Amino acid sequence: MKKSLFIAVVIAVVATLWVLSGQFSRDNNMANSDTAGTQAPSEENLGNNDIPEVRVRDLTAQPMEDEVEVTGRTQASRQVNLKAETEGAIASILVDKGDVVKEGQILAKLALRDRAAQVLDAEQLLNQRQIQYNAAKELTEKGFNSRVRLAEARAQLEAARAQLKQAKVELANINIKAPFDAVINDQMVEIGDYVSKGNDVFELVDLDPIEITGYLTEKQIGNVSEGIQAVAELLKGEEVTGEITFIAAAADPQTRTFKMEITLPNPEHAIKEGLTAKIKVPIREDVAYKVSPSILSLADDGTVGVKIVNDNNQVEFKPVRLLKDTPEYLWIGGLPDHVRIISVGQEFVINGQTVKPVPAEGKSLL
Repeated sequence: MKKSLFIAVVIAVVATLWVLSGQFSRDNNMANSDTAGTQAPSEENLGNNDIPEVRVRDLTAQPMEDEVEVTGRTQASRQVNLKAETEGAIASILVDKGDVVKEGQILAKLALRDRAAQVLDAEQLLNQRQIQYNAAKELTEKGFNSRVRLAEARAQLEAARAQLKQAKVELANINIKAPFDAVINDQMVEIGDYVSKGNDVFELVDLDPIEITGYLTEKQIGNVSEGIQAVAELLKGEEVTGEITFIAAAADPQTRTFKMEITLPNPEHAIKEGLTAKIKVPIREDVAYKVSPSILSLADDGTVGVKIVNDNNQVEFKPVRLLKDTPEYLWIGGLPDHVRIISVGQEFVINGQTVKPVPAEGKSLL
């Protein structure tokens, strides 16, 4: 028992000494730390108080042309369904779908039937009525005929003239002609079909000039007017230029947008109807800077601007106006014509701080 008690006491003493030794070590470390805190800063720490360097670019404002962008579609300047002007069977068709035709060109013919004979009969009747009228007039002048008989003869003469004119029109109408230069877009009849007056025969489209239609919002229409040259980019990458020839005076009640038409020459009919186009309309020219979004800074009150270096090498925060935003760059305004913009390091300096400007390579902030 005495031996066990002795061993227990020895273990307790050793443990107490081990704990006390650790406390002494912590006290010494704290003392050493306090001593080090009272030492003078090193030369490296003193170097942190030097004037900071920033990268800058000397820039000059350049003209910027703003524009309105809308999506539109190409359409024929004229599109009509050509109708038969008299009845009859289709005797011949002289064109095919897709053909380019000229104004007055005969596209199809109806059967002649007795139309030529009707013209001949009308001519003979007119000659007879002319002789009767001349005789009645001569007798009236000699006093052997009344004025009533003369008036009747004149009326019969005019009726014969009208009948001849109608017969000639009917004869001419067997030739179905193009009313203007166009392309045959569709054909509704075949040889042997019987058509009545007013039946559709051909669909004609006029592709020269061609039009591109788009729709302007209430905000956009105030900056666009007729007579302005606009650029349209087709999906295949081709760019064409035309003149704005029409802007609707009233908005579409459903979409609250205003229809706009751009007219452009298309002599080779290379531009087809129904193509999607991106329309760009220039609306103003401003003096601005083309920059990367990364150079922008935000003031404490939320104002967006850039930091520049003035003639005294001090930082100045300049608010800017965002004129145009694209995925690659920004156009900003509201700055002097010449500025020295901080391109690197602007986030580490504050307004009024003196800095050491280092010119950056290149002349662009992109």
